Amino acid sequence: MNIVPHPDQLRDMCPICKTDKYLSPSMRFLVNPECYHKICESCVDRIFSLGPAPCPYPKCGKILRKNRFKQQIFEDLVIEKEIDVRRRVGAIYNKTEEDFASLKEYNQYLEQVEEIVFKLSNGVDLEATEQEVREYESEHKLEILEKNMRESQKTADLAKYQDAMERLKQEKLKIQKRMEQEDVEFKILQQQELLEKMTNSSMSSEELLQQQQRQLNKRTSQRKKQLQQINSQLDQQFSSSVPESRSAVAVAPFTPFDGDRDLTLRYRLLSQTVDPKDSYHDPYLFELAKKKEYLGGGWRLANVFERALDEAFCGLGCFVEGEKLSIS
Repeated sequence: MNIVPHPDQLRDMCPICKTDKYLSPSMRFLVNPECYHKICESCVDRIFSLGPAPCPYPKCGKILRKNRFKQQIFEDLVIEKEIDVRRRVGAIYNKTEEDFASLKEYNQYLEQVEEIVFKLSNGVDLEATEQEVREYESEHKLEILEKNMRESQKTADLAKYQDAMERLKQEKLKIQKRMEQEDVEFKILQQQELLEKMTNSSMSSEELLQQQQRQLNKRTSQRKKQLQQINSQLDQQFSSSVPESRSAVAVAPFTPFDGDRDLTLRYRLLSQTVDPKDSYHDPYLFELAKKKEYLGGGWRLANVFERALDEAFCGLGCFVEGEKLSIS
């Protein structure tokens, strides 16, 4: 009697050596972008260690190299292939919106890229599409390299920024811990001095405690100022080490009305009753206004109308160029 394996079992079994992942939990599946046939890591080492060899899958025959194998990330190999195709095509067709004169041209470019990704992922006109990609890469080689260099610089700037942020954070924590340790030692000394004064001084215990508290308050105030000054110095050092591109991003955009909202009402609200004759015509809202569950939760018909009118009229009287001139 032939026993047909369950589909889940086939999915977790190497089709070459028939090793089951259930019996070998550490087994890893690898795929090669040439054909995306999954093979366990042991079979890859056994078959391809001596050099390129044909794919062991029946009727495949593509020549595979060991250094091209990679771990399978997605369970669905169709998705795995599409991700790799997108990564490869994106490295060649790497223009951004700023490289086009209009948004329409940029959208057309994106449609072209999506069509290429679809064809390569699904094997449609494969040879012609591969030829098209090779010709584009050859014709625009300098542009592609220049764009990649700009993106690499942005990535490098971001890495420098994140590294500087981490170093700044660690330095602040180190200073804070040192100051906290000094404060603990200061309190211990204060307690010892208090005991000595209580033994030898003619002052009362209450007076000595008040005196000690004043000293402690004075020291706490001084320590806060000292910590603020140190943090300010560190921030200045950090700002000088941040790349210019990151510093430019940190600039706040212009906001009209000095950042405040204009509270002048530019409309007059009608009566808010559930009768359409006395208010705005909205049967849906009028029905909601009759339901206790809405009213009990704080919902009011007037708030709905006020918000709608406020959003419609709040931009009136806001002239950005005039605001900029008044500030300058």
